[in-house]
Amino acid sequence: MHNAALNWMGLRGSQTERDVFAGLAPGITFALVRRTPMQMLRLSRCGTTVVAEIYWPTGETGVFLQCRIELNARDQELSQRRRLAHQTANHQSSALAILAMMLLLAVCGWIVGGTEGMQRALMGSAPRPDGTVISPASMYRWFGARLLSHAEAPDLFAILAKVCNRAGLTRLPDLYCLPAPRDMNAYALGGPERSAIVVTEGLLRGMTREEIGGILAHEVAHIRNNDTWTIGWATGLRRAIDWTALAGLALLRTRRHHNGAMASRPLTTLLSAAPMLGQLLGLALSRVRELDADATALELTGDSHALIAALDKLERHHAGPAPAPVSAFGHDPMRLLRSHPATSERVGTLLRLAC
Repeated sequence: MHNAALNWMGLRGSQTERDVFAGLAPGITFALVRRTPMQMLRLSRCGTTVVAEIYWPTGETGVFLQCRIELNARDQELSQRRRLAHQTANHQSSALAILAMMLLLAVCGWIVGGTEGMQRALMGSAPRPDGTVISPASMYRWFGARLLSHAEAPDLFAILAKVCNRAGLTRLPDLYCLPAPRDMNAYALGGPERSAIVVTEGLLRGMTREEIGGILAHEVAHIRNNDTWTIGWATGLRRAIDWTALAGLALLRTRRHHNGAMASRPLTTLLSAAPMLGQLLGLALSRVRELDADATALELTGDSHALIAALDKLERHHAGPAPAPVSAFGHDPMRLLRSHPATSERVGTLLRLAC
């Protein structure tokens, strides 16, 4: 993206509709398009080739940067191996994030009370069974959402049943509708034994049947993967890190009068940074679980076009018709502070897994 930006100034004087200035890799080209695109993301298929066109605003009126990606479909076995490798990497990243949070908590506990303090800190943050109470009364109290019946939305329940059958869920999640006609969003609660999915009225109105199927598949993936429990565990670890670090800082301030300030300075620095480190690890875990849910949704639906179109609509809804350009190569430092990956990263992952 930085190389492309250097070429914008030199190409502005041309009156042609498109100025192709980079072919960074086979199947990938960049061009300046001197017209306003109807869609910021457009997908098409020609035989076994999938073509994706992504547009970014350049800051000049009527001029957009177009990235065109052509992917040739591979054999089914190679595609399955790629998806399995992606899933394995996600699971490993999730485990590493949890282990890093546990190690950080153990160090903070050791500073507070040695071996005994470390054991107490870890035992206090041990994961517990999911105690989320999912009932029409609680869902209305938390979200203002209303339980849907099969008679009210038979098509919606048919889509959900098909996705859950492919996911191997024996119990269909309860469906709730949030009366928010101007909002497009969906949430999943619970695990495989008891779960619920909340969709907004705006999402049901603004998306096609296939796109709603992709959104439901993403939420079912969270349920099948028990992500509510995983994120809940990470939240418990993060809170334990916060409290243990705070206790450690108070203890070090008390000891300062006897041992001197210099002796406790490294430990003070570590304890001061621990809450932020714990938060960053929790956000990283959330992003990994979102990417894994996208990959699982692709496995459940087999429709990458609908998934990507749904992501594009959500991006345009939340960021506006001309969202600020983001790096397609993951160099944006602000991504570390997000609970969800950038849409460009999610789309790129789906395109790689779909071919």
